[in-house]
Amino acid sequence: MQYISKKKLLGVVLGLVAIFIHLTMGPNTMESWYAGFYKAVRYCLDYTIGLLGIPFTYVLALAALWWFYRILLKFWRDSPRKVGSWVALIVGVLSMLGWLVFFFYTLWGFNYDRLRFDERISWSAHPPEEEAFIAECNEQIRRLASQRSTHLKSIDESLLKDAYRLLETVIRQDAIELAAEYGYHISSPVQCRQLIPKGILLRFGTAGFYNPLTGECNIDKGLHPLQKPFVMAHEFFHGAGVTGEGDCNFLAYVLCRNSQLPFIRYSGELGYWRYLRGSFRRLDKDQYESSYNRLPKIVRSDIEAIDTQMAAYPDIAPRLRDQMYSAYLKSNKIHDGLANYGRVVELVLSWRSNKYALP
Repeated sequence: MQYISKKKLLGVVLGLVAIFIHLTMGPNTMESWYAGFYKAVRYCLDYTIGLLGIPFTYVLALAALWWFYRILLKFWRDSPRKVGSWVALIVGVLSMLGWLVFFFYTLWGFNYDRLRFDERISWSAHPPEEEAFIAECNEQIRRLASQRSTHLKSIDESLLKDAYRLLETVIRQDAIELAAEYGYHISSPVQCRQLIPKGILLRFGTAGFYNPLTGECNIDKGLHPLQKPFVMAHEFFHGAGVTGEGDCNFLAYVLCRNSQLPFIRYSGELGYWRYLRGSFRRLDKDQYESSYNRLPKIVRSDIEAIDTQMAAYPDIAPRLRDQMYSAYLKSNKIHDGLANYGRVVELVLSWRSNKYALP
């Protein structure tokens, strides 16, 4: 036992305790005590790390690498031929993972165990029938054309400026207010960082992510400007405590749709269209092409520009990535895994049929 310190054992124990709470506590219990605790966590992170002005994710990644390096260095110096050295290495790695699991759940992950989004709304969401889905796709094409033609000058000016900080400020405040309507109450200024180099996230099949250990939302700087408002809104809702990917997509769409800024509204419609078009093409390719070709040339140019931007950063090991992330979601009670992203369609359609019902 001389190779195993109490500090290492503590990491293992705390990690197991966090997993035990995650697996056993009921949603009402977690809602009653973790909601207030998470609000305090947000306040602490936003007024410490959030004030630094740099993505603290970089610092955290370097610290984790240094920690792992120290574990391996100690193993090498203690001679890998000794049984005790192998025990110390295994316990060291488990301890590191335990601390990460503990802080992940304490600082954000227990939101997975609170009331689900379905339990916070007064209406039910159901998968649409094929006819209703195709009708929605055609209606979405009309919305895109209307948004772009009505606000042509304003959207073009916003594209030229790419005023990230203005968008961040507006979307953050709208997200805080909309999240509160669904029972996710925070008040401190969540930060959304643009990560470099461009494509650092896109090459792993994601446009953004919320870092529970730093309290920061992060999006890829390589995103097309028209994607950023929708993706930013999605990550802000994660920052507010919303866990479901489809739920965050739905709230991001509602936020964008209700925004006072045409550029944000148009970004939301484009973001929603990206979730519609794949299924539309598979269901009825001829009608998809006919409907798509009715779009004004400028809208098609916007969509093609986004596709070109995304294609510049091809995925690395997409199958392995999808399997790992889907397993992560399922282990955290998002039972449909990656398919949960597409749930935005049934949520939006049900929301529309309930005449834009609030919770």
